[in-house]
Amino acid sequence: MENKMKVLLSEGYGKGSIVDMPIPEVADDMVLVKICYCGICGTDQDLYSSECSFAENGEVTYPVRLGHEWSGVVEAVGKNVTGFKKGDPVVGDNAVACGTCEACKMGAYDRCSHMLNVGTIDPVYDGAFAEYYIIPHYHLHKIPEGISLKAASLAEPLSVAYGGIKKMNITDKSTVVVIGTGCIGMAAVVLAKCLGAKNVIMVGRNPKKLEVAERLGARSVNIRRQDPIAFVKELTGGNGAEFVVECSGMPGTFEQALDMVAFRGTISLIGFYENREDGVDVSSMVSKALQIYGVMGEFDNMTGALAILEKYQPDILPIITDELPFEDCIPGFFRKNYPDAVKIAVKIHKE
Repeated sequence: MENKMKVLLSEGYGKGSIVDMPIPEVADDMVLVKICYCGICGTDQDLYSSECSFAENGEVTYPVRLGHEWSGVVEAVGKNVTGFKKGDPVVGDNAVACGTCEACKMGAYDRCSHMLNVGTIDPVYDGAFAEYYIIPHYHLHKIPEGISLKAASLAEPLSVAYGGIKKMNITDKSTVVVIGTGCIGMAAVVLAKCLGAKNVIMVGRNPKKLEVAERLGARSVNIRRQDPIAFVKELTGGNGAEFVVECSGMPGTFEQALDMVAFRGTISLIGFYENREDGVDVSSMVSKALQIYGVMGEFDNMTGALAILEKYQPDILPIITDELPFEDCIPGFFRKNYPDAVKIAVKIHKE
């Protein structure tokens, strides 16, 4: 293997390039992964363009190597690594703990004093838009049998959606509403279907994305043609949905979630909001005795999402609406080029 690899570096403000860099050396506790697929996240697009609060507030340092939704195959392991070997198909967490602080020494990586964010904001750990990627073994997860490397590149957004879904006691009598037709919303649809929800409803406005949700087994509501609150109330005999997963962060969607959720229902908030929400009826949260959760990443979410994939083997490939070769992936970082994309997967190495 040559000691050079191709890496995509974002310079911000819509500029970036693929350059040669040395392949990282494999230290004792590290694993070198040959990256097969890496998904382009909305955050990647925002950071590439610098049209986001992170860039405006100086929370990202350019150049930055993006990419936190990846799958690959183990290429080499350090001498202290026993749980992985060359050839293992793997995915990884979207944050990296130092491994040396007191929390890490106890295995409490989620309480690391020096946590790094993979491929996003400072303090940053290099992302996976590269031919090879180095990562501590304690942030790796084996891909279950029956799940392709392409499908496994969706494990990270599935883990984000799982963070919201795990707050919900979904049964075969449940109605679950998902607001937002992005990748995480689609992932929430998949997980809710796997867990046996009676009704899964996707709310959005892009007809092509709503078609993807239908392929995943959801009933779709186009807000440009239909009142989603009335639809949910009619479907549930006026009761509302037991569970709502809000993934869009768009103005008014939190209030919409409050209006469609049932008494003693649960709302998981996954989407980030650019602005404060005005006019929110706080009293309805009290009178409906709601449980409302803000959802952020937790290291056990990846394990939970992969366990559902292994048990139910759902077809999640419809979420990947576009695929680009690594050498020609830069157009994918501009939303205007792929306005109907749910997820763009970049193919870096062959499976």
